[in-house]
Amino acid sequence: MSNIDKNPFLEQLATPFEAIPFDKIELCHILPAIKAGIEKEEAEIKAITDNRETPDFENTIHALDRTGNLLAMVTSALNTYMNVRSDDELQEISEEAYSLLTEHGNNITLNEELFARIKHVYEADNSNLTTEQKRLLEITYKSFERNGANLDAAQKEKYRELTQNLNKLELKFQENTLKETDAFALHITDAKELDGLPEGIVESAALAAKEAGKEGWIFTLHRPSYVPFLCFSTQRELRKKLYMAYSSLGAKGDQYDNRALVVQIVNLRLQLANLLGYSTYSEYITSGRMAGNTDAVFSLLGRLSWSYLPTARLEVDEIRELAREIEGRNFEMMPWDFFYYSEKLKQKKHNINDEVLRPYLSLEQVFHGITNLATRLYGITFRKNDEIPVYHPDVKVFEVYDYDGRFLSLLYCDFFPRKGKRSGAWMDSIKSQYKDCDGRDHRPHVTLTTNVTKPTESKPALLTMDELNTMLHEFGHCLHGIFSDVTYKSLCSPDVLWDFVELPSQIMENFTTQKEFLNTFAFHYQTGDTIPEELLTKINEARNFKAGYNCIRQVGLGLIDQAWHNISKPFDGEVLTYEHNATEALALLPKVDGTGITPQFSHIMTGGYSAGYYSYKWAEMLDADAFSLFKENGIFSTKIAQSFRDNILARGNSEHPKILYRKFRGGDPQLDAMLERDGIETICPHL
Repeated sequence: MSNIDKNPFLEQLATPFEAIPFDKIELCHILPAIKAGIEKEEAEIKAITDNRETPDFENTIHALDRTGNLLAMVTSALNTYMNVRSDDELQEISEEAYSLLTEHGNNITLNEELFARIKHVYEADNSNLTTEQKRLLEITYKSFERNGANLDAAQKEKYRELTQNLNKLELKFQENTLKETDAFALHITDAKELDGLPEGIVESAALAAKEAGKEGWIFTLHRPSYVPFLCFSTQRELRKKLYMAYSSLGAKGDQYDNRALVVQIVNLRLQLANLLGYSTYSEYITSGRMAGNTDAVFSLLGRLSWSYLPTARLEVDEIRELAREIEGRNFEMMPWDFFYYSEKLKQKKHNINDEVLRPYLSLEQVFHGITNLATRLYGITFRKNDEIPVYHPDVKVFEVYDYDGRFLSLLYCDFFPRKGKRSGAWMDSIKSQYKDCDGRDHRPHVTLTTNVTKPTESKPALLTMDELNTMLHEFGHCLHGIFSDVTYKSLCSPDVLWDFVELPSQIMENFTTQKEFLNTFAFHYQTGDTIPEELLTKINEARNFKAGYNCIRQVGLGLIDQAWHNISKPFDGEVLTYEHNATEALALLPKVDGTGITPQFSHIMTGGYSAGYYSYKWAEMLDADAFSLFKENGIFSTKIAQSFRDNILARGNSEHPKILYRKFRGGDPQLDAMLERDGIETICPHL
């Protein structure tokens, strides 16, 4: 588009609630808007540095917090598109855009005049500032410091080079993973090869084939297709084929191979940490997190390993023994067999599986149940609005209102997988909450994104218990954003310390197996019947099935992350071998050559979890301890919910999370509640 005035990003927003005008945005608008946003923020920064008045909180720290609103909107749209509709054209645009954004970010944090003003305020007498203002000042100063502001001129140039190179490598890693995932299809034309698969999964595979213009059935590497196939297919060779395709993502020696990128990324991160005065990248990251240092991380992972590993080994042995009873004493259970026989053991012990529960978990009713839970706990309500522009026809938007009728947020919901959309589930904040100088409260816009099974011609979208759990998890993140109530956008929820951010999400998972919650929405999609009492009992009896295995898997992922980011000299080994060695002590299943998680581990290679994957277990300790207070007072206690909202959800990063947690819970978190919830009796002392 030649006329930049027609760029929807640069026009006055005429959308409801100043929503991003997704219906008018074309890819050609993104780069001009990025450049315009950068130019505008540069002018805003210059106005701060040109100010001849003595630097103070208002003319420097608060002024800086007010900058960049246009750029933030464009970047949010770009990030959204990259996650939900990526293609070659967008990848090319994003490469240039993120390079510009990295350069711009460096220009701000390495701006000597700006940092001099920030430092002047930081070192002045700030006793007159409010608690929130002191927090913003501290975070602003330390953010600049951690991003190179104290480096000399030559070091700053090196910092710029490292961050630009990292940006390019991380983008390429993400692009490779998405393309390889989308490129794979297990195409079945013989109905006999569908043996054991639930009807709904077969129907979804038929729909996938039809959409691809093929006969038969197509299974993919997306979770709604991949996981049920491994759990229920009787065809061992096909299970192996699917497992190998997934577990060797990024490691097949083709154009999508990520192993060389992994080496480059971790070595550049080490250089970056060293440049900033840290011996390892993990030391650099954890110094700015709730954990405080890597010793605390390894202490947690070590205690969990000590406590859970004996149970995990017993669980796997029990599954292996069942497999041998079925297949013969010489049968060697491989990773592509594990979920198949674990489902059989679950059925044998508890007479329950996910497919029995699917008919009671239609997407519409699940979403209704989750939003009603929020209404019951917090008094908020949801109103669907079809007038809000969306980026894809699948997306539905809801207005969220407080108990007193005050508008709180927009909630964008995008539930189904499609080509160009990355796998998994996530929440994102596409508009931050803050209060401007006139006292107007700018409310947030948040997204809830999943990849659940699509509806078919004969069935609505039906979820598994695991997908219900995931939906609750991401909705918890959404509540964190929805309830944000701070003055400064840099402190808004969910922009908190990374090992605290999972508390609001993981606490919601506790409702997954609560009978009182399930009875409010889990109705059979055909008969309208509630889940039978006998089945509810089985759900709770099976709640801790594979609890040991699941924990050790997460601990293993945390150790892989730490292994990559605790190197103190450049890595020059073989990626999969190094990964295997990092978790060998926790191995529960046979090693398969050519497989591993690192070459597709986007959480730590491109996401915010680098050196921070332990955060899931850290937050699990927090959520179990926090939910025990709900259980003591009733799981629907509005009093405890209001305290959680006031002290955690609404407060964002306005105080250190340790302080916020103590205000809610009355003390520091204890590991005991988590182990008790998981049925683990042996608790390791502090290491």
